[in-house]
Amino acid sequence: MRQTSEQLALVKKVVELPYLLSSLEVDKNKISSSNFKMKSVYVDYLDNTQKKIALEMYKSKLSLKKHQIKIIKESRSELSLSVDYSIREYQHKMTLLWSKVKVDITLMLTEYMNVDITELQS
Repeated sequence: MRQTSEQLALVKKVVELPYLLSSLEVDKNKISSSNFKMKSVYVDYLDNTQKKIALEMYKSKLSLKKHQIKIIKESRSELSLSVDYSIREYQHKMTLLWSKVKVDITLMLTEYMNVDITELQS
């Protein structure tokens, strides 16, 4: 059975969102241990962003159930993230390079923070 682009996007989102949350947690810890004058404001902003992401994860997992999609196994290597999943009992596999995951979570973060990606500098 062929999967739809919506199903594929949903699986990818559910797999990538935890990496976005952990990236924000690392950043929060760095800010907390820094000597920024307004670090509590930055940390609070990141906390609120994490709450939005956690809610999105919850909704996405409910959507997985609704569409009879099950994540069977996730495995990480040095170069990629692989996911085995099923849609109505049909098995599928997705492999994402870490460079792609980084781009995806950066784009997601810009959406949560209402940042115009075209104005970002490297």
